[in-house]
Amino acid sequence: MRYGSICFIVWAAVAPAVAQRDVPALPQSSQAMATYLAGIARTADPVENVYMNRARARGISSLLERKLTPQQEMQLRVKIATELLQGGMAQEAIAHLEYVYAEIKRQKVPVKESYFRNLRDLLGIAYLRVGGESSGVPPHDWVFPMGPGEATSLPAGPRKAIELYESNLKGASDELATRWLLNIAYMALGEYPDKVPAAWRIPPTAFASEYALGRFVDVAAAAGVDAVGHAGGSVVDDFDGDGLLDIVASSRGLIDPLRFFRNEGDGTFDEWTQRAGLRGQLGGLNLAHADYDNDGDRDLLVLRGAWMGEAGRHPNSLLQNQGGGAFVDATREAGVFSLHPTHSAAWGDYDNDGWLDLYVGNESSPAPRPPHPCELFRNNGDGTFSDVAAAVGVADVGFVKGLVWGDYDNDGMLDLYLSHLNGDNVLYHNEGGHFSEVAEAAGVSEPYVSFPTWFWDYDNDGWQDIMVAGFDMENLDDMAAVYLDRPFGAEHPRLYHNRGDGTFADLATETGLDRVILPMGANFGDLDNDGWLDAYFGTGMPDLRAILPNRMFRNAGGQRFQDVTTAGGFGTLQKGHGISFADFDHDGDQDIYQVLGAAFEGDVYRNALLENPGHGHHWLTLFVQGTRANRDGIGARIRVRVETAAGDARDIYATVGSGGSFGSSPLRQELGLGDARAIEFVEVVWPGDGGKQRFAGLAMDRAYRLIEGEQASQWVVLRRFDLSPGD
Repeated sequence: MRYGSICFIVWAAVAPAVAQRDVPALPQSSQAMATYLAGIARTADPVENVYMNRARARGISSLLERKLTPQQEMQLRVKIATELLQGGMAQEAIAHLEYVYAEIKRQKVPVKESYFRNLRDLLGIAYLRVGGESSGVPPHDWVFPMGPGEATSLPAGPRKAIELYESNLKGASDELATRWLLNIAYMALGEYPDKVPAAWRIPPTAFASEYALGRFVDVAAAAGVDAVGHAGGSVVDDFDGDGLLDIVASSRGLIDPLRFFRNEGDGTFDEWTQRAGLRGQLGGLNLAHADYDNDGDRDLLVLRGAWMGEAGRHPNSLLQNQGGGAFVDATREAGVFSLHPTHSAAWGDYDNDGWLDLYVGNESSPAPRPPHPCELFRNNGDGTFSDVAAAVGVADVGFVKGLVWGDYDNDGMLDLYLSHLNGDNVLYHNEGGHFSEVAEAAGVSEPYVSFPTWFWDYDNDGWQDIMVAGFDMENLDDMAAVYLDRPFGAEHPRLYHNRGDGTFADLATETGLDRVILPMGANFGDLDNDGWLDAYFGTGMPDLRAILPNRMFRNAGGQRFQDVTTAGGFGTLQKGHGISFADFDHDGDQDIYQVLGAAFEGDVYRNALLENPGHGHHWLTLFVQGTRANRDGIGARIRVRVETAAGDARDIYATVGSGGSFGSSPLRQELGLGDARAIEFVEVVWPGDGGKQRFAGLAMDRAYRLIEGEQASQWVVLRRFDLSPGD
């Protein structure tokens, strides 16, 4: 063990901004990838790609020219209306649906009452979305639960939706999905809860927070990072080396650009997409980042093709940072070019050679479609990779939605966990660079339909636990049932507590996480700097009627998770995807950047930047730098021993990484210390040879760089600023 003194380091001066007009020409490899991606968008087939809704509507509309029976015409128009609605053309969809409704009655087409109910249901969601066509986003502030004084400026749509939902409820008063959407419509008018008929009202008490957390305010518009887009990934880190946290956000649409927002250090961000050499990097549902070449700057990985089956044979992009936040596409040069539908990937040094390797999780649909085995790209240390998945036993074939590296048995070797959609989850135990699959023996195979996942030490016992969320909801009634304490069929997460003997116990119910349904983007951080990790879940699914709030859960001392969604203002009703926790303004608490939007062409939304109001606890930020280990120390295990206000000793644990499988937080570690009086020491177990260093003399509410093999910790002065300067 080594004890260190302190020396002092200050970030270099901020590099001057470069205007977008001073855009350099793309390197040849970047231009080649841009051309390739543009070709995918140009030749995409709307018959195969169910998310090209406007083109699909045009194609189906051409069939109206044929001679059709009244029943055939009505069915066709409903299909057209559905595609138009999903394509963001609500008014046009309404015109078709109202025509169908009127013509069925005029021509006395024989249909069941249930058909009218379904028409009213579809019309209801269309009217809720009226007004979003011109702005590109829904016309309401969808932060749940909207109340008096939060009315939309376009009341006609929600008013009509209420009429339709109430008509349906008169025939089925306890249809929970319709009750839920009726309450949402009243919220959109600012008339919830008082104007909702008592028989159908969902009481505000159902949404009450379980802890008085301070409210986070969305400052994305003022900061210039409220990009409008579809589902996508988020990465937050310092990409240009100026000591400030930048943002990269993706959007899954075939022509949606990757967006790079450079932190200006004054509460605003400048879009540097073109300046950063990212022009033409289109699409991508998820992102991951790491310094794969150990040169001191962070590189990017864009993941494409997810959910598209064989239509998703799109290349991922490996973007090498050339320094100063300028990227070049190194996909082919590095040997990681492949054509698979991909959602998740993770960086980790599985063989402890000091170079980060890359595991890519691909989506294989059932036979007779061809398999898409996962890939493990071993870093050759020269800028290239070799796929060794089959050779080391991790060439998984399944519909992989999430994956994470973690050393669950504390043996110094990274293990690998995969979440599958419609399949048992997989835990690969690392046995010296080769792997054995042990999920069933470890007790971590469920849920059968899974999505986001991560390793974390939620109870600070020194062993990494596993969180894996389910993604299955056949009945929309569950949207309300989960709040009304009624039985629900939707799959809920598993919180696998590490027993320390190679097995896990599911404590989701005991800790209160069994109330979360339909998570997609998700990540963890420390909302109130109390030293216990909290979890944020972005919820939803493509169905436009699936309107659920994103949900935040505060960790109460490692014993239970408290729902603080409404207290903190986290309940955006639009679909939630990539989530990053990060202290943007260097005030010591973590803010949150979230990509919002969905899959269908017209289901877009503005991204959010939620500013932490502060909760009065101490903090510590650590920049962990490897020398024999990989440069950013990914996989390093940190223990912070503090003296509490009561005079006791307490340990707080962290593992260096970017967090969950759908959203990337900075690789620097931002740790809450709660009511600590002092830091006794910080201990780092380095990846690689497992060397352990102990650093003493660190002060609270400061940042330090810890370098492998050096005894002295370096005090890093972070430039602080106001994230909401207009307040």
